[in-house]
Amino acid sequence: MNSETKLIIAASETCADMLYASGIFVPDPFIAICINHTWHGLFSPLEVGRAKKTSRLDCIHLDEPWREKASQQDLSPGLAATAAAFLREHGASKILVPMDFPLAFADQLRSWNFTVACTPGDFFPERAVKENHEIQQLRRAVRITRQSMRQVQNFLGEAGIGRDGILRHPLKKTRLKSEHVRSVIETFLIAHGARPSHTIVACGRQTADPHNTGHGFLQANQPIIIDIFPRLTDTGYWGDMTRTFVKGKASPGLKKLYQSVREAQDIGLNRVAAGVNGADVHKAILTHFESRGFPTGARNGKQVGFFHGTGHGLGLDIHENPRISTQESLLQAGHVVTVEPGLYYPDLGGVRLEDVVVVQEGGCENLTRYPRRLEIA
Repeated sequence: MNSETKLIIAASETCADMLYASGIFVPDPFIAICINHTWHGLFSPLEVGRAKKTSRLDCIHLDEPWREKASQQDLSPGLAATAAAFLREHGASKILVPMDFPLAFADQLRSWNFTVACTPGDFFPERAVKENHEIQQLRRAVRITRQSMRQVQNFLGEAGIGRDGILRHPLKKTRLKSEHVRSVIETFLIAHGARPSHTIVACGRQTADPHNTGHGFLQANQPIIIDIFPRLTDTGYWGDMTRTFVKGKASPGLKKLYQSVREAQDIGLNRVAAGVNGADVHKAILTHFESRGFPTGARNGKQVGFFHGTGHGLGLDIHENPRISTQESLLQAGHVVTVEPGLYYPDLGGVRLEDVVVVQEGGCENLTRYPRRLEIA
């Protein structure tokens, strides 16, 4: 198969591969085709002018002539037919598509005698190693994330504690909910050019579920996990950061939990470097937790301990390669990954700390650079 003939049909607003190929946000699906290392974009009249000015594709085409050619060839109307007409004109019959390529489009192309195969892994494996301009975008995304975390830490610092143990809003003096804190975070992010997505503000027993977004009243002396992962509005790169706070006094058990997670994060930050196997980093953290008396496994039908990966790649997707987990994954200079160990027990709650780092020779650069402090007075 000619691996140089590639096809994507997707909206770059929601498809990171299409955004990577085109460099332009488009809310509706369009066509990108690579033939002999040259990327062509087929755009509607609504988008073609803007694409000619801002897209990184090599050649920009109006899609209407190709829709007409598809009609002349008695192909059923639609994006797949438009792509088929273009491919036929350029002598391409064997096509490589991403793993999430729509089945309906693939079936249509096959019915028109195209050979369609999906990539066995990433469609753009080069996305994992970030170029300098991408690292600058990620640095900006992480900076905005860090600033939003500062906003919420200050907000919690100014909050009061009622006699019922519920936090009080610093201005309204009403009982404080996760939703109030989430609003503080997300309002800041939107004002500074980033789009929030399911920001986590979880308290108490909710923190034992890593992806519980959190709801209801915030309690004093209980863990509050804040996980912020916004996307830059203009370029699509993501930030990601987690801190765990207690407004008031943490119990001895929770302090031990937090200290163990902090030590585990240090293990990860100190071990991440080019040439290191991510699975070895993850194993070292699991071993550390076991040595501190925090085993991982099932308890009363629920997973407890450290049951997610240590980290994931960050870029145009919030979760992308490489992974720092049980999977073998060799880290390379230019990878941008999170380091986010956590511990979760229903009786104690959960603790997670997350920083973003750039993998380098001999170590890593921490982009997050934010203090780790459990208690907020």
